[in-house]
Amino acid sequence: MTTRMNSFTNRWSKLGGAGCLCVFALFWSGMTLGFDVLIAQNAFRQIQALGHSKVMGSVTHSEVETVFDDEGPTYRPKIRYKYLVGGKEYLGDRYRYDRWSSGGDWAHRIVAANPVGSQVEVYHAPADPSDAVLAVGVDGMDLYLAMFVLPFNVVMLGFWFAIGQAVRHRLFPPVAGGAKVLDDGRYVRVRLSLWSPLFSGVAVAGGLAFAGAFVIGFAFGGGPPLLIMLVAWAVILGGGASASLFCRRRLIGGHSDLVIDCFGRAIVLPRTLARQVDLVIPVEKIMAIELESVEKRRAKGCTSRTYVPTVVFTDNDGLQRREGIVEWPFEARAEGLVAWLR
Repeated sequence: MTTRMNSFTNRWSKLGGAGCLCVFALFWSGMTLGFDVLIAQNAFRQIQALGHSKVMGSVTHSEVETVFDDEGPTYRPKIRYKYLVGGKEYLGDRYRYDRWSSGGDWAHRIVAANPVGSQVEVYHAPADPSDAVLAVGVDGMDLYLAMFVLPFNVVMLGFWFAIGQAVRHRLFPPVAGGAKVLDDGRYVRVRLSLWSPLFSGVAVAGGLAFAGAFVIGFAFGGGPPLLIMLVAWAVILGGGASASLFCRRRLIGGHSDLVIDCFGRAIVLPRTLARQVDLVIPVEKIMAIELESVEKRRAKGCTSRTYVPTVVFTDNDGLQRREGIVEWPFEARAEGLVAWLR
């Protein structure tokens, strides 16, 4: 009876954890995709405005508007202007299609460049002359916002990838826990790394974007010049590509491969879990392959578990030893690897 209750409790705990993760992933995705759509719509309208008709107008009002929110004041340019189309006078108050506010430097630069009475180029939609803006095309602000939201998108994709992998592995258990197995007839190599080149590149790009958003935000108040943002995006994409290539080279080099020597009847544990050298274990000395659970305490008292497939064997002195093969955060994958090795 006790065994059945424990089994039921464990299953319910796993189901509850997966359910909480799905709910949080849905919440995170909704917020992130909402910002994505808003940023993309504004950028699209700015690019579309490049095809608008252009007339000359004059500025009638120009000031920096202060916007207050929970994080303190931010600023945006408030500019009004008048222009003629087909002999009819129109009034406009839109500098860009978006209404973003940021640090004061950006807003003050725009207001200083458009004083009252100055002549400005006004871009209006050919079918609706009242639909007008002063600035067209993307600028540093558009690229900064895309950089700001990139880490949130990376986390969102990570959530759904983890959920998808967990569901797939539960429904269709893969060989060796999903690790790639390469067999050349003499050696069987098991790729233990969970980090694919694509995943590594995306993660590094997201990390660089996260750091860059703070650096550029403090340096330029959220409204950086276009050239600065082009350089920043070159660093982000270049860093992601370099990380992807580095990971791919390590995978090809077999640095994290568990090797089974079929002729020599031995397994070779790679330099994982702080091992400094590869560890060769003859098959006849292996006593068991077990799965160990490791509890780790995080910040604010939170705990998490990782799973370590472990080889139990006797060393040259006849003493029993235990050596972990790899540490994975997914129990189902670790169980699959242990079952395959057995």
